Amino acid sequence: MTATLDTPTDRHDARTEQPFLTAAEYVLTARQLVLALAAHLARYGDTLAVKVVDPLSAIDAVMRFDGGDLHTWTTSRTADDVAAIRARAEYIARDYFGHAFPAVPW
Repeated sequence: MTATLDTPTDRHDARTEQPFLTAAEYVLTARQLVLALAAHLARYGDTLAVKVVDPLSAIDAVMRFDGGDLHTWTTSRTADDVAAIRARAEYIARDYFGHAFPAVPW
């Protein structure tokens, strides 16, 4: 039997974390940036790996068209799936932003 999550995963208080990305309509911490990439990965698959979609475009689309909902993608996924998607999203962020991207404690 595989357990799935009935509700979105825990939310962290972004007010205690340093902003990492500032856009015209929103400001994201590193954690929120990873979650935005994860939302894209969960919906569309790994289109970021083959450079079909620029990571910044993916983040912007999630923030604009999903209303900044960074957690609903976790619903009905196993904890292992959520962890794997977040790990891939963090890897993409670190690859895209380089050494300036901070470690995100989960």
